[in-house]
Amino acid sequence: MRIFVKRNNLILFFGSILLFFASCTSQKNLMYFQQNEGIDTTYYKYNYPEGQSNYSPNYLLEERDVLYITIKSSVDAESNKLFSDQNSVYATQNESGIYLNSYVIDRNGEINLPVVGKIYLKGLSIEQARSKIEKKVAEWIVDPVVICKMVSFKVSILGDVNRPGTYTFYQDNVSIFDVISSAGDLTYYGNRAEVKIVRKTSKQDEIITVDLRKADILKNPIYYLQPGDIIYIRSNKTTKSLSYFSQPLSTITSSLSLITTIFTLVFALKK
Repeated sequence: MRIFVKRNNLILFFGSILLFFASCTSQKNLMYFQQNEGIDTTYYKYNYPEGQSNYSPNYLLEERDVLYITIKSSVDAESNKLFSDQNSVYATQNESGIYLNSYVIDRNGEINLPVVGKIYLKGLSIEQARSKIEKKVAEWIVDPVVICKMVSFKVSILGDVNRPGTYTFYQDNVSIFDVISSAGDLTYYGNRAEVKIVRKTSKQDEIITVDLRKADILKNPIYYLQPGDIIYIRSNKTTKSLSYFSQPLSTITSSLSLITTIFTLVFALKK
């Protein structure tokens, strides 16, 4: 009886050790913003070289980008009638209304504004586009006020995330973690070390791999996304294998613990 109890205790002991190391390895694969060993992990700082900054790089407009543009005169109410249909409140009550009353940059890189005509915007930032439109409109109305925003900043995320899908952002810059947060984070099995970003532009197609576990991603230009990007999260085979191993091992360890406890009690009562 004593030999049986000792043998089970040994199995329980070594099983617990294996379960501990399995859980440690998988936890390391789940952590974001890890820093190099041997440095202070409570603080991270990166000084950008002269001429660089930590702000989102200005996105340059491409073909098929959709712009929502409002135009008004700050001093002449009569001039506003030139663009009255565009500024209708009813046209901006929902996302589809905004889209239908927006302007798509065509293959020639232009939009076609009423009264003003065609304006070339491809290759400009949002602010540059707004300024250019304002100068053109100033030929028709007094002291124009122009608002120009993108309504096509959509990013898709697929694979091992909790809520895969396409997400729309109403802001000028979107980071990869903005999209991951919207998707409810990666699942337990999501491979944080090899995240693929698929990017199509008018000149080339790119597939970029990033490691979300490293703090260095903060200084990586790919940290900020572009409209139309697709993020793909594949399964982490190591984490999934350890999970498959640790789950039955945990069950076996618990069962052996219960059996050992029962035999120990029975043996003690017989004394």
